[in-house]
Amino acid sequence: MIVVTGLIVVHPDDMDAVRSAAIVMMDETAKEQGCITYRFYEDLEHHGRMRVYEEWESEAALEAHIQSEHMQAWRAALGALRVLSRDVKVFEAGPARSL
Repeated sequence: MIVVTGLIVVHPDDMDAVRSAAIVMMDETAKEQGCITYRFYEDLEHHGRMRVYEEWESEAALEAHIQSEHMQAWRAALGALRVLSRDVKVFEAGPARSL
């Protein structure tokens, strides 16, 4: 399994626009083959900070997602906003186990 996670920080005044774009992104990505989980979460203490969390069946599924039209639209939406920082990383995970 492939896990993608990280932080995106935007100017607080841009959060409504980010939320709208993120909802579309989550809805469209959920339809993709190989997508297990794709969500954005807002930081309750730091307005403007969002965590992205994704799980993919394979590297190929993630690569197809990166090339998708809705990913291009997401990048364009972020490009029109004041993104203060973006730090997203990809991890290859082993078998999952319950805690």
